[in-house]
Amino acid sequence: MKLKLQNCLFILLLLLVFSPVLQASDNQTNNLAATEERQTEVSIEGEKFYINGIPTYEGQTWKTSYGGEYPVEGLLMNARLVQGVFDDLNPKTRGQWLYPDTGEWDPDRNTEEFVRAMASWREHGLLGFTLNLQGGCPYGYCSGFPWDNSSFNADGSLREPFMQRAERILDRADELGMVVILGLFYFGEDGTLRDEEAVKLAVTNATNWVLENGYTNVIFEINNECTAGAYNHEILRCERVHELIELVQSIEVDGRSIYTSTSLAGNQVPTDNIVEVSDYVLIHGNGVQNYERITEISQIVRDKDVYRPMPLVNNEDDIPWRNEEQGWGEEGNNFVASVKSFTGWGYFDFRRPDEHHDYNLGFQSIPVNWQISSDRKWDFFNLLAEITGSPGTPKVDIEFSRRIGEKMEITMEGGPDNIEFQNLELIINNRVIAELPQIPVEIFVDEIEKNFMAEEHWIKARLTYKIEGREVIVESPYYRNPWWPYGGIWQD
Repeated sequence: MKLKLQNCLFILLLLLVFSPVLQASDNQTNNLAATEERQTEVSIEGEKFYINGIPTYEGQTWKTSYGGEYPVEGLLMNARLVQGVFDDLNPKTRGQWLYPDTGEWDPDRNTEEFVRAMASWREHGLLGFTLNLQGGCPYGYCSGFPWDNSSFNADGSLREPFMQRAERILDRADELGMVVILGLFYFGEDGTLRDEEAVKLAVTNATNWVLENGYTNVIFEINNECTAGAYNHEILRCERVHELIELVQSIEVDGRSIYTSTSLAGNQVPTDNIVEVSDYVLIHGNGVQNYERITEISQIVRDKDVYRPMPLVNNEDDIPWRNEEQGWGEEGNNFVASVKSFTGWGYFDFRRPDEHHDYNLGFQSIPVNWQISSDRKWDFFNLLAEITGSPGTPKVDIEFSRRIGEKMEITMEGGPDNIEFQNLELIINNRVIAELPQIPVEIFVDEIEKNFMAEEHWIKARLTYKIEGREVIVESPYYRNPWWPYGGIWQD
């Protein structure tokens, strides 16, 4: 049967008129389905955070050895883990981030290892973390930013590979019941956007991306430290950044919007224009010389005329103490001072200038070992577990024989007693070379490779276990072959 020309034109007109409506309907259906599939929804009531309608750390009070009792319920304990989607698109600087075991940089490996470590953080009580779409300084602190690490193109559109990596992290956080503080801009990187309109479009695109993908476990930090003089665009500076907070809040998808705030530099009190429009208040503790100042900043914020009951979150603090004797104890550091002032706290760990050789240190320095792979990381997570009443994880390590080429022993200590062993893997140069039946276990080197001692290798062990149905992966630190070069110090 043939249609007359006018009938064809009429049908075409109908399609042109109604296709946007049909497409919008399909999008709404997809958005609704995505939302229904999500497992974690963050909300705010007064000064407390809630996850799925239940306050964080419900009923938890931190009881110190000296009899002090401090409420933890409703706080958002977190860590600065901003480099989860990191890549460097500048070919001149990309070679700075090579993994020691492969001699290559791989952004997908970086995200995969981030995702693999998340359950171990959660077992220690970490309910939140900051992830930045423009990362952070890959050396911890920087005076220049020659690399290109941005999830945004110059016009404010999203770079798909970056957002795909972000999706993997946000999906896993949703599965684990974790809240992501998603930072949009970082000073030194905002220059990738050509003008103010591009900045606004980037904010709009990122907001719509989160909402249209159905994420209900994400809150925004517009930019890291609006006080930083390195921001190219005035709208990202403290005097005007409230405009972008309000822009995010004005965008809704299926009746949902995103809780939003921004941060100032360490030891700075958030300004009135920011506090007035924010859904929660962000504080940074970097550079605070006296832990009592942490308590003071929280009180100043709460005393502001523009303040209304909302949560306070410190999501960046690099050195929690200025006196080494204070350490991670119950007194005298910024972590415990924050808890005592009912403010969530987040650790910013990076490799110090004299530590760049040690791949196991730091959570911001690229390449990152995302596991709890150093004493400094363990000190933070152990105190976090104590304060939040969380079980923690076992500590996996490798002990090497001092006799050249003899053996190594994979050990485990601490953690809960009721773990269900799943798998133990020996990994060399980022390749699984053996699956082992138990832990602890001894491995003789000559069973691995005849010329093992004659070459440089990187060695770690990976334990997978279940606890109450949850799968957790923990790894030992990554060790360079201690018997290389042959005849070194590892001999009797």
